[in-house]
Amino acid sequence: MKIRQLSKMRVGAVVALGAIVLAGMINSPHRVQAQDNENNDEASLIRIGFAIAPVPLNLEGKKRDLVGLGSFIVNAQADCNGCHTAGGPPNFNYANNGNPYFLQQPLGTKTDPTTYLAGGAPFGQAVPASASVGGFPSGSIPSSYPPNGYPIDPTTGFPYAGPVIISRNLTPDKSGRPEGGRTLEEFKDILRNGTDFDKIHPTCQSDTDPNIALGICVPPPVDGSKLQVMPWPLFHNMTDHQIEAIYEYLSAIPCIDNTFSPPPTGAPNELRNDCGDPQLSRHDAALSHRDVRTKVRR
Repeated sequence: MKIRQLSKMRVGAVVALGAIVLAGMINSPHRVQAQDNENNDEASLIRIGFAIAPVPLNLEGKKRDLVGLGSFIVNAQADCNGCHTAGGPPNFNYANNGNPYFLQQPLGTKTDPTTYLAGGAPFGQAVPASASVGGFPSGSIPSSYPPNGYPIDPTTGFPYAGPVIISRNLTPDKSGRPEGGRTLEEFKDILRNGTDFDKIHPTCQSDTDPNIALGICVPPPVDGSKLQVMPWPLFHNMTDHQIEAIYEYLSAIPCIDNTFSPPPTGAPNELRNDCGDPQLSRHDAALSHRDVRTKVRR
């Protein structure tokens, strides 16, 4: 009786061990394959990122894979240049005779590298005066804007609703850090929380705030400490890895000192950038861009 029980136990143990081994054989390749696919997917995005980068890249001291992935996010997914371009009509962010929205233009885009991510695009007020749009829909919060008592804006003929929002210059300064010298931690704070470190459009303290006459402040409930228009509530969902990739890419693009776009009200130097020696910077970036293109072709 005991011998039979022992035999059954041994058989059970062997079967159990075999099941464990079989499960490992079945599951392990799938886990490895999934990881390989993830790595291969990102490698593909990196290659595409370098292929579509519209400007020469300075890879010296940069993490190459992050730059390539950042280029893919910036140029193929987020369309950062669509808002942060310094270009105007008729082609906006596209090169002359390269606007894909015009007749008889080939598929694809031709970005204007001279205005790439240099900021300066106007987006109107954060929230227009409700009177200027015929009132807000019933049940809206707030029900009207700006709050009662704000003076008439002579430029619009409606109650003052704040300045025109202008997109910022994202190109790196001579330090190599993007958006005019922002650190990675600051950049994460911008994309996660919309923090406006420049503080150029504070919230009006009252309808007699002196900044109203200067056209600088925004009436409440708009939060002037947050970047308006920019879709940071969406970017908030990005991973650290993705944000770091964007930052690395923006650190690799050429610096542009935007002297040609109207700056935000009250911030005449907001779009300016100290690029250091522009000739040296362009030369180094061009050499790196040539080397990258050669590696991609191989």
